[in-house]
Amino acid sequence: MEFTIRHDIPCAIDTYWRCVWDEEYNKRLYLDVLKFRECTRLEQKETDAQITRRIKLNPPAQDLPGPVAKVLGDLSWIEDGVFDKKTGIYKVKIITASMPDKTHIGGENWCESRGDAACVRIAKMSVEVKVFMVGGIVEKRIEADTKKSYEAAAKFTAEFVKEKAW
Repeated sequence: MEFTIRHDIPCAIDTYWRCVWDEEYNKRLYLDVLKFRECTRLEQKETDAQITRRIKLNPPAQDLPGPVAKVLGDLSWIEDGVFDKKTGIYKVKIITASMPDKTHIGGENWCESRGDAACVRIAKMSVEVKVFMVGGIVEKRIEADTKKSYEAAAKFTAEFVKEKAW
């Protein structure tokens, strides 16, 4: 399954990425806005060419059907990403705590300028869950949750940028 998410963000592209790499922004987004149980930066390194980052995330308790919840178990994951400074593309791979060999989630995020103080953030994602009987259900749920989270993140980014006067 593949899907694309687009959101207008009322800031310049550089400001958007400044938010993404900011520790305070991430803590507030994941813990306060999205109500995740954990947001831990495991690693973040920057070179002239790229920024690499690994974050452990544990979402809020999910209201999943019993059989699906039992199959999935631990819903936490590690976001393993590389931002190419030349192309402006952040490639991400999600490594799930449960069934990482059967769950493949990844994608690319980038921004397109809409003038000096606005951009469009675009995320092209792919999700594949190879679990008999429930894989399709889980894929649809991941898509819905991702879209909901990105919508909330777009709103929060606008508020954060305004608050920081970036």
